[in-house]
Amino acid sequence: MNSTLVGQGPVRLEGISQRFGGVQALRSVSLEIAPGQVHAVLGENGAGKSTLIKVLTGVLQPDEGAISAGGRPLKLHSPRAARDAGITAVPQDVVLVPQLPIGRNVLLGLEHGLARKSRLSAGERELVESVLAQVGADFDAATPTASLSVPQLRLAQLARALVGTGTVLVLDEPTAALSAADADHLLERVEALRDSGRAIVYVSHRFSEVMRLADVVTVLRNGEVAGRFDRGGLDRATIIEVMTKRTEESLLPEAAEPRPAPSAGRTLLDVRGLGSEGRFEDVSFSVGEARVLGIAGVQGSGQGRLLAAIAGQEHYDTGTVTVSGAAVGKGSVARAYRAGLALVPADRRGAGIVGGMSIQRNLALPVRSDRRARRFGLRRLALEARTAGRYVHDFGVRCSDVRQLAGTLSGGNQQKVSLARALAADPAVLLIDEPTQGVDVGAKAEIRVLLRRAAGAGRCVVVAASEFEDLIGLADDILVMRSGRIVTQLDGQRTTYREILHHALP
Repeated sequence: MNSTLVGQGPVRLEGISQRFGGVQALRSVSLEIAPGQVHAVLGENGAGKSTLIKVLTGVLQPDEGAISAGGRPLKLHSPRAARDAGITAVPQDVVLVPQLPIGRNVLLGLEHGLARKSRLSAGERELVESVLAQVGADFDAATPTASLSVPQLRLAQLARALVGTGTVLVLDEPTAALSAADADHLLERVEALRDSGRAIVYVSHRFSEVMRLADVVTVLRNGEVAGRFDRGGLDRATIIEVMTKRTEESLLPEAAEPRPAPSAGRTLLDVRGLGSEGRFEDVSFSVGEARVLGIAGVQGSGQGRLLAAIAGQEHYDTGTVTVSGAAVGKGSVARAYRAGLALVPADRRGAGIVGGMSIQRNLALPVRSDRRARRFGLRRLALEARTAGRYVHDFGVRCSDVRQLAGTLSGGNQQKVSLARALAADPAVLLIDEPTQGVDVGAKAEIRVLLRRAAGAGRCVVVAASEFEDLIGLADDILVMRSGRIVTQLDGQRTTYREILHHALP
């Protein structure tokens, strides 16, 4: 059985390859995960880290290659099979049920037989208290999950990974949403788990954490192993160079061609001292008419949450947001929308479009879309179709016709529809999070053109991105965000990828 294998020696992934349609996500990747070591996996967005984690945790079965433990084959045909084999994962996002006590969340899906939702048996409580103690938690099993902070929820997720006989822990950006003090506490627990003999796979963009924890570092680039370093050979500059080397320099230039700066117009968006505990703090900037502002940061730096707060989707504790000189109340999507703010979220399938509706219906949804297409509460379908057709043409959406379901479009075309849908509301300020995430090079170029065009006619655009090349040459100015704070401002027309990365990495 798999459960007898992990713990008998190193876990080895050999020649792992994974393809999604025409995209080669992994190509002959090999690495070894040894007990009592932290093996860090680094790479840019799209380098293959997430795919590799999914293979190791049984979410994906590789097209080629093999996994073994202690020299014997390991079959990971599902996440449960991986867990039974002793491999457990702590995902980047906090995924817990707030209505349940934290003890039930720690055991959720791992129970044997019937279990009560709101109460733990004596044996369950003893188990949960044991794993919570191992991670240094200061709350007990009966604590309501909804009452816990993000750092406490992170510890609960780590405790969940310790339930059972797991000897390999896979940690994906575990400190992404934590303050420096809370991150340090979590790192201490990781060090203690390593010293207890567990093997740990650690994925992070935070170089300071990698330099502190890692015994071995594997760098992925374009789905392949680009470099491997032992602890004695860890060097920040060398690793960055290995991570960022390009095989197609012409597609991702180091610096954009300078262009004349647009004339400075009136200030449309002004953000002063915005702060949200555990997410971002003391953020201030302003954006003028016809300008594009980029906010760059590695995943988990807070730029996405910042845009959501400005758009009224998330609460913030301190500061003000002003659009065209008028203050916008906090925590209200409706007020932000009426003030002229529109957000295109990173999750285009879940929030940017309605996949089960046609392109035409998606573009008719905004309240401020062409009102001529609605009269006395009735839809004027012919005019609605003509309006949608104009957007499809202007935005270069590749589809059969405007009646095609938005969810059946390619990723790049879905992004164009979500962008068109936001602009149909004629906002003064367009906020867009991860505009080219998961789309191909051709679609990226088209979306850049659309965003540049959108910054005009009495409008400005704010783009948050963890893929820094999205901003170079597009943004007039780039703010670099690290661990929830703006650390520098760069000229978007003259900066380089490496310069942004230098400031973005902790």
